[in-house]
Amino acid sequence: MTTTERPRRADAERNVKRLLEAGAQVFASTGTALPLEEVARVAGVGKGTLYRHFPTREHLLAALLAATFADLADRAAQLRAELEPMQAYEAWLAEFDRMPAGYRGLRSVLVEALGDDASVIATACGPMKEETARILADAQAAGMVREDITANDLLAVVAGLPEGLRRGAEAHPWLGVLIDGTRTPASARSTR
Repeated sequence: MTTTERPRRADAERNVKRLLEAGAQVFASTGTALPLEEVARVAGVGKGTLYRHFPTREHLLAALLAATFADLADRAAQLRAELEPMQAYEAWLAEFDRMPAGYRGLRSVLVEALGDDASVIATACGPMKEETARILADAQAAGMVREDITANDLLAVVAGLPEGLRRGAEAHPWLGVLIDGTRTPASARSTR
């Protein structure tokens, strides 16, 4: 027996759309600590409606970030198709590093979510994590990146780079150090 979800009623669809628009607005101004009651107020719906569609802040953040994660997965696949393995690896990590910079508190949310496969944010990251695993596997197969690194760990470490050390730079100054630390000894010697 299979179960199917019933389609949402038109008013429920409108409410979800309004909640996502309000959530994006509040997220942009307050960061990941967005107060859910404020989201409901801006959307013009009751708290019950908000919690029916987004039972936790994490559920709302996952919905707000789903398109961003899908775009990042597409970008990772594009880099993988266009560049040599190590170039794709470095370019992808730089792309991923830039993503959370626009959202206050997102780095710590990502670090936590990437360490918990049951997290709804980790689930929303699924396609992006899969593309990261492919890029990493290509660089490892080319003998450029150490074999003991996983995609999840790599994303969590990049997400965990302290924003305060960025000092306005587009690329985190420690990203290069991180990338160098993941190289195999032979590839590290060949780049000097």
